[in-house]
Amino acid sequence: MSNDLLDLTLKRRSTRIFLTDEIEDNTINEILKIALTAPSSWGEHPVHFVVVKDKEMIREIAHCKAMGANPLIQSNVCIVVMVDTSNCELWIEDASVASTYILLAAEQFNIGACWIHIRNRAGQVKSADEEIRELLNVPDNFRVLNCIALGQKGEFKKEYSEDKLHIENIHHDFF
Repeated sequence: MSNDLLDLTLKRRSTRIFLTDEIEDNTINEILKIALTAPSSWGEHPVHFVVVKDKEMIREIAHCKAMGANPLIQSNVCIVVMVDTSNCELWIEDASVASTYILLAAEQFNIGACWIHIRNRAGQVKSADEEIRELLNVPDNFRVLNCIALGQKGEFKKEYSEDKLHIENIHHDFF
């Protein structure tokens, strides 16, 4: 049985080293259109994306996190994933699903991607979330879950193999 989605997920690995080659705007737009199809709680679509291509601004965003944002510095594009929490109880879940769609869409276009976690992470002075929102002039009712670093792959990791999947983690009818 052919399973294109499984094949895509087996190939998708986090990329932390990027080439300097630019990503075309139409590719970024296609990735974001896919993200906009992600399901959200109560169908409200509260997830917003800030696409940053300016290298200096990407560095400033990376600096908003005390540690763990190095892949952003090398990336060509930073997508800041945030949610309007004013009417969204399940904002973490909604942003997580949309972010996963971005990661898969990037792989479909052979673009490297890495999730950089922001929620509940330290910034330089405040939380990373607060510092990024201040930097990007984001309203107070929004929360940043993560940033996704995108770029042409500068490293290639071995694909996952189906025989290494943890099938034992699947349970039927009861645990």
